[in-house]
Amino acid sequence: MRRFLVVLAAAAATALAALSVAHAHAASDPYSGGDAASGAKLIQSSGCEGCHGAGFTGGLGPKLIGIEKRLTPAQIAAKIKSPAPPMPNFGFTDKQVADLVAYLSGLDGGTGKPVVKIVPPQPSGEAMVLVTFTGTPPGDAQVQASMKMGTMQHGTGWTPLQKTADPHTLAAKVFFAMAGEWTVQVRYGSGQEIDVPLNVDG
Repeated sequence: MRRFLVVLAAAAATALAALSVAHAHAASDPYSGGDAASGAKLIQSSGCEGCHGAGFTGGLGPKLIGIEKRLTPAQIAAKIKSPAPPMPNFGFTDKQVADLVAYLSGLDGGTGKPVVKIVPPQPSGEAMVLVTFTGTPPGDAQVQASMKMGTMQHGTGWTPLQKTADPHTLAAKVFFAMAGEWTVQVRYGSGQEIDVPLNVDG
């Protein structure tokens, strides 16, 4: 019995130590738990691709795809909160910065995940959806816009994405029947899907 109590105490001490380490890591990295969907909306409305290039592949500003391999969440957050010129200081809150870090950290990460851009970022009746792939785009990529109303859902139906002048980018136009919260869905490959929340103006 005594041996059992000793083993139990040791296991409890190990679990407590692991929990303490986890809490210490969270405290030292406060920007690691943001909402990527909110970050996507914020980054679109802020026009970040204007400097960081189509698909965030680099331009006046540095390439952002794969940034989580080069920087920690805290380092990414520091560059957003205290940007070096010519990047403007948007005055984002800590919550917004955490959301941006979550979105930027998932742009690719070596998985080949494409980047979805909505033009304009806050549309009314219609928008162009641009999907940029790191390699050759698949031939079966589709897009649709959908909206939930209570338990019902309606939308545009799936539309094939078409080639553009950029060999890595596909595009298609989607239409919105009314104002409200919509989701632009991109489907490609073997059932892979990306959902981008979008607020449509009236």
